[in-house]
Amino acid sequence: MRIRMYNVGFGDCFCIRDRKSSLLVDFGAANSKIEGRPRREVFDVIISDLTTIRKKNLLLTHFHPDHVSGLLYMMRYRRDAYEFEKIYLPDVFSGPEMKYTLALLLLADVTKKASLPGRRVSLFALAEALCARKVKIDLLSRGSEFEGKYTALWPDVSEVSRETEEVFNSLIENHENAMTELVNIAEEVRELFLSMTEDKKEAGLSSADEDEEKVTEQQENGESSAEHTQIKLEFDSEEKALEDVEKEKMRRLRPEKLEKKFRELQATEEFQALLESAEKQGHSLRQFRHKISLAFQNTSDGELNLLFTGDVQPQYMKMIAENYDGKIPLHEHYWCIKVPHHGTESHFFDFSGFSPENMMIPNGAYYDNSKKKSKNQRTSMQYGGLFYISDAHMYCSNCDCCDSYENGCSCREYDVISPSYYKDI
Repeated sequence: MRIRMYNVGFGDCFCIRDRKSSLLVDFGAANSKIEGRPRREVFDVIISDLTTIRKKNLLLTHFHPDHVSGLLYMMRYRRDAYEFEKIYLPDVFSGPEMKYTLALLLLADVTKKASLPGRRVSLFALAEALCARKVKIDLLSRGSEFEGKYTALWPDVSEVSRETEEVFNSLIENHENAMTELVNIAEEVRELFLSMTEDKKEAGLSSADEDEEKVTEQQENGESSAEHTQIKLEFDSEEKALEDVEKEKMRRLRPEKLEKKFRELQATEEFQALLESAEKQGHSLRQFRHKISLAFQNTSDGELNLLFTGDVQPQYMKMIAENYDGKIPLHEHYWCIKVPHHGTESHFFDFSGFSPENMMIPNGAYYDNSKKKSKNQRTSMQYGGLFYISDAHMYCSNCDCCDSYENGCSCREYDVISPSYYKDI
């Protein structure tokens, strides 16, 4: 097994490769240029490299542009190269109560500091791309096993729902109409993503198979030809009615229609008042999108233990490390750990207790109009220098955006990918 860490600047893109199959974990970048190269040029290099892998799936930890923009580019401009058999997403779609979480995610996409490329709402852009390719998706939450070798550690659906309720209730109090309309759109978005899952498709197929079996059984039991014809006509009629309902539903749930509806809501005074209120109250909606971030590890303890943490926040990382629900303990030792959120101070977590052999920090210069915000996106000095974890080999995309870097890297063992496109671990 090896991990290919791609240099996408302030973004995430990793490929876990083994003999049987490979898993691409995220594919995106925040900036329009990476190491002075146009972003699309870097994406094209990665896409060309991925075409050499015969069997592969993709996991998106969450829906920030620095994790999905490469996939959106690939599905729009390089359709010939798209070869993923399945895409894994964090589960914010399976339960009816998740429409409230989705409403907050949609709201987060249009806040002033959302920093979205092209001003496209990421959930709608992703939905449009997935629908165009008729992609198979699987939804993951804590305890989900996938690929026959990995287990999801986060998100915990009940924890996310609890935090959703707190934020949602504070917003709906003074903006009931706008929030109600937003929730209605979010529910349709939920239904759209749910319609693309394996479980939903299998449920539809099994229902049709059961009806066919009933008709066959009645034939075998010697029912008259007239009775059989009547039953068959009724079955065909019901099947056509179901098809018509499904077609109407899909017309209603087309991503472009939902996005148009959302833009119309955005244009209303009530919605603008809602946005202002959310920002004045200090709700960090952009950070809320990190609450659903996928984290996972290999299911069986072994020599090559992996821990991928997406952009999981420190309080959740602490819960995971303490095995808060007694269901999934972390391994005592890890061959490779991908640190949360580009190694920034706001998401710092001390992994020294897990004796990691290798640590990956996908960092890069983050460009923003706010100097304070740009500084906050630098790699924390707690990952290097005096705080360096003994015997850990650090793999970083870039040194220039690290607070531990001064006249050279302060880590004892390290590799910096820049200016190369990738590094194998």
